[in-house]
Amino acid sequence: MTHISLVGTGLLNLSFALSVDLLKLQTVPPIASLLFLVGALAMPLVCLLSAWRIVFRHLFFIPVVSLVLATTDFIYKGILS
Repeated sequence: MTHISLVGTGLLNLSFALSVDLLKLQTVPPIASLLFLVGALAMPLVCLLSAWRIVFRHLFFIPVVSLVLATTDFIYKGILS
């Protein structure tokens, strides 16, 4: 179960890094960078914990919210400004 999240969040992080380079941004949006890292670490951890004990499925909001906020921050501060 964790392998799917590793691929997905890995592709998100790779897309973020390539987009920063392609768009020639002067600085990497720090909040987006941090939140992508939190999502990349939290998603497989929450998946693993959820497979172990069902009660941990209630923690999925942590990686999901961090990845959504990271994408929003990158679009707002990185692309639109």
